[in-house]
Amino acid sequence: MTTELIGRDGELADLLGRLDDAVRGAPQLVICSGEAGVGKTSLVAELAGRARRDGVRTLWARALELPDTPPFWLWHQALGTSTPAPGADRVALFDGFAAGLDGATSGVLLVVDDIHWADEPSLQALLYVVRASRERRIMVCATECSGTAGPGWTTIKPDLLREPVAGSLPLRGLSPADSAHCLRIEAGRDLPDQLAGEAFDMTAGNPFYLRELGRSLRGSTDDALRLPTSLREVVRGRMTPRSTSARELLRAASILGERFTIAVVARLVERSIPECLAAVDEAIEAGLLVPGEEPGAVRFTHALVRAALLDGLSLQQRVVLHQRAALAIEELYPDAVESNSAALAWHWANAAVGGAYEPAVRWARRAADVALRELAFEEAVRLYGLALAHAADVDPIDRGGLLLQRAAASTRAGDLTSAKSDCAAAQAVARAARGRQNTCGAGDSAQDRHKAAVLLAEAALVLEPIGDRSWDRDIADACAEALAADTWPDSMTADAPIGTPTVDGMPAVADADSMPGTPATEAPTVGVLPESLRARLLARATEAAVYLGNLGGVDESSRAALESADRSDDPGVLAAALRARQLARSGPEHRDEHRVLAARMIEAGERARDPAVEMWGRLWRIDALWEQGDLSEITGELSCLGWCSDRTGGPMSRWHLLIAQAALAQAHAEFEDALELGGQAHALAAKLGHPAGEGAHRALLAVVGHHRGHRHEALTGPGAPARGEVRNLLFAALGTAFPMVDSGLITEAEPFYRSLGPPRKWSIPPYFRLNVLAVGGSIAAALGLADDVDYFRERLDPFRGMHVTGGGGNAHYLGPVTLWLGKFAGALDDPDTARTELGHAAQTARAIGAPGFAVEADCELAELLLRDGDPVEAVTIAKRAVPQAVSFGMCPWVERLHVVAAREISCIALTPREREVADLVTRGLTNHEIASALVLSDRTAQNHVQHILTKLGFAKRSQIAAWVSGRTSQ
Repeated sequence: MTTELIGRDGELADLLGRLDDAVRGAPQLVICSGEAGVGKTSLVAELAGRARRDGVRTLWARALELPDTPPFWLWHQALGTSTPAPGADRVALFDGFAAGLDGATSGVLLVVDDIHWADEPSLQALLYVVRASRERRIMVCATECSGTAGPGWTTIKPDLLREPVAGSLPLRGLSPADSAHCLRIEAGRDLPDQLAGEAFDMTAGNPFYLRELGRSLRGSTDDALRLPTSLREVVRGRMTPRSTSARELLRAASILGERFTIAVVARLVERSIPECLAAVDEAIEAGLLVPGEEPGAVRFTHALVRAALLDGLSLQQRVVLHQRAALAIEELYPDAVESNSAALAWHWANAAVGGAYEPAVRWARRAADVALRELAFEEAVRLYGLALAHAADVDPIDRGGLLLQRAAASTRAGDLTSAKSDCAAAQAVARAARGRQNTCGAGDSAQDRHKAAVLLAEAALVLEPIGDRSWDRDIADACAEALAADTWPDSMTADAPIGTPTVDGMPAVADADSMPGTPATEAPTVGVLPESLRARLLARATEAAVYLGNLGGVDESSRAALESADRSDDPGVLAAALRARQLARSGPEHRDEHRVLAARMIEAGERARDPAVEMWGRLWRIDALWEQGDLSEITGELSCLGWCSDRTGGPMSRWHLLIAQAALAQAHAEFEDALELGGQAHALAAKLGHPAGEGAHRALLAVVGHHRGHRHEALTGPGAPARGEVRNLLFAALGTAFPMVDSGLITEAEPFYRSLGPPRKWSIPPYFRLNVLAVGGSIAAALGLADDVDYFRERLDPFRGMHVTGGGGNAHYLGPVTLWLGKFAGALDDPDTARTELGHAAQTARAIGAPGFAVEADCELAELLLRDGDPVEAVTIAKRAVPQAVSFGMCPWVERLHVVAAREISCIALTPREREVADLVTRGLTNHEIASALVLSDRTAQNHVQHILTKLGFAKRSQIAAWVSGRTSQ
């Protein structure tokens, strides 16, 4: 075929301009779309050639319409990446792809040909890379066949085109003049204008069609030669002069995909490889095939050629050929069945109309397992679906297992709705199996009961609580049902209820001595579930109950989970049970156990040599240190957390480290560092779409803004919570009202606070109890709601000596508990208590290295003293705190401190005699002693003292003494 690019000067100039923008630091994504054969590949090939000549690093990948395209095939081609290692993190893999496009100062061009056939994992990675390409010198140029799309492209294309760097470039047919030029070049001679016009009318200027027509006119002298009426007729015409063996080989090869090996197609046509080589050479000479990139492989010159050949095969022919292909691959590549499992699944599925259902299920399942290991979650979902489509005759329990495998893959792919649907279907299978057991004899009922119970348990474990009340309720009910199934009594009938009543989100028990999860039935049998599965169920039930705010049974269930996990001797199960126990006991009242759980988790991680498990233990230990205000120990522990994060890999471990580092920087009043670290964490979470990312970032901004002044966006309420769940509403309302009252917007803050109802009815997660009590109380104080403040003070008082933090990976710090108790006491007109609490808070904050909170406590105390008639001490404290507040950039607090400090009364306000009297008061003399010392009457001395008190606004002689002492020390 000719290599000349005809009639695309405008499109090429557009692409070259975009490439120039990308090289200058404005990344580009361009989708070149058009019908098959319109010249998309030729256009981007010309772009790639010019980019190389200009020194741009150029990478090329081509998606193929193959049944066995390896996961991440585009990236294997472009970057030469290998299969992910076992246990690898998918986002870390995507980061590796993005890094592979870096490093070229002259820019990078990535061409993706036929992107519409790309596997979804490759496209998910491309979307990730595009989103991470800001300010990188990268251009991605892809070609797309209009009206043709695989499932992956249908899913990802809208998201790609919504990216700011994305654009489209539609390609249409050539003009009549360019069409005639193309036709004449391919025919190798001049042609009459009438014939060229007829060719344009027939092809609408499609270059591939024109070239095929031109080839058909080669060697002919008859200018009136009839033109073929369709592309299929063109291909048929090209096939006519070929030998019988070549025609048979090409038709058979069309079921293998665009690319195929000669060894496999030889089995399809039942000929020797030498015979097939001759037929392949003939097809290559005819321009129907081209040599492949790998030895022994060839491919069709164009997808349209293969499509025309495939359309000519009958259903019977296709079934026979697919079965031959499957058998050939199994026999030819016995040592490479893993890499060929997707192709085998495809061929056996297409041969299944002949009754070969079992191989289709077996190979599809195996291929899905391979895809899952290689982090190609979307491909795994598709292949499990292929297995299910042919599993009508499979044992129902095995079919239920397939449903759960697909559900697990869907969960990892982020499709929770589909995952939930599959879990529900698997539960229905288990229930139906149980019904059959209860109506059959006792023969193998124990084994059947075990299978059904295991299926129910596994169905309950696929999904995790996510903070949505309806979702988490379903998980709690699923766990309760599975735990009830673990103790099915033999006497239960088919009509007996399958689930068990729940109390506080946990399975109801017959009495206090019953094992958690035992239904209130008579004479339960011994549990049928493995110990490890029972432990996981109890752990998951605990998590769901905590998320639902149903805390009544979580202590018992989490303890039972730990006991089962210890008996299972499975490190992974122990880690799951420890996480459930930590969640159940995350409230500040269990602070002593927090350290114990952290030590156990760290030990479990070290024994299993699993840094991801150890990382959670390190996070819990840091939480425990926050609770006791040991910031110096946190600094040391962060280095251990960093070690775990580095060895765990992936963005989530990095996110946890950044959040912990940001919280410590914020506590140290290193606000710029805190914002920088928090910003990095927020960017990571945004790329992941992790729900915790936004909340943690808003909380950090709020506490930094509390000391430095709030940004405008903090004063605007967030959008409706993604999940209609009470805790999200709680955090959204308080997280908006808190910066508002800080900024003096009391009226604007009140609706947010009031929307939550009476504080006594709030459902507060235990791990955020101190945060909610402190923030809620401060808002109530600003609104003048004394009863509410008194409630928050009462709830917070048992935790004096602790510090306001959140559990489970603390993201910010709000100072000593006594700081907030002091504020609440002041709001309740209890100045003596307030003075004691605030003084203690200031001293504590200085001692642990939290100077911002020392400034805050000083300011609150100074304002309290000023209101309570002690301006001298108030001014002294304020003036002492101002320099620190200024050095930390705590603008709101600097202003408040300056207001207090401005109340300082100059000594010039007193007469010389009054200054003498004030000095004697400071020395502790009585009025009579002052009169004797100054040779005055007692009445005159008394009047002087009263005048001084009046001038200075004091009520007590001790205040005069403090004021004079303060002046003397300055």
